[in-house]
Amino acid sequence: MSDSVYQNILTRQDGRVGVVQINRPKALNALNTPTMAEIMDALATFDVDDGVGCMVLTGNERAFAAGADIKQMATASVAEMLNTPFIDLWDRLKAIRKPV
Repeated sequence: MSDSVYQNILTRQDGRVGVVQINRPKALNALNTPTMAEIMDALATFDVDDGVGCMVLTGNERAFAAGADIKQMATASVAEMLNTPFIDLWDRLKAIRKPV
């Protein structure tokens, strides 16, 4: 898996462990929609890789994740928040077969 395809995360494989590292240190790894999409894509890729037995989702520097990215939410209406893919991206985590 190549890190170059992602802007907000880093990925690597350590033996049979797929590692997904959130990499937005200036935002304390706050989770916005693009970051969540990258996380779920990386986990799904590791999930179908027979050389990977489990995955680790980690942060970096000072934080695992600050939570949802308030800056993204601040400009959205209630309707926009309800129609965002953000929650659907979290739901994709349930479909991952391997331990995370």
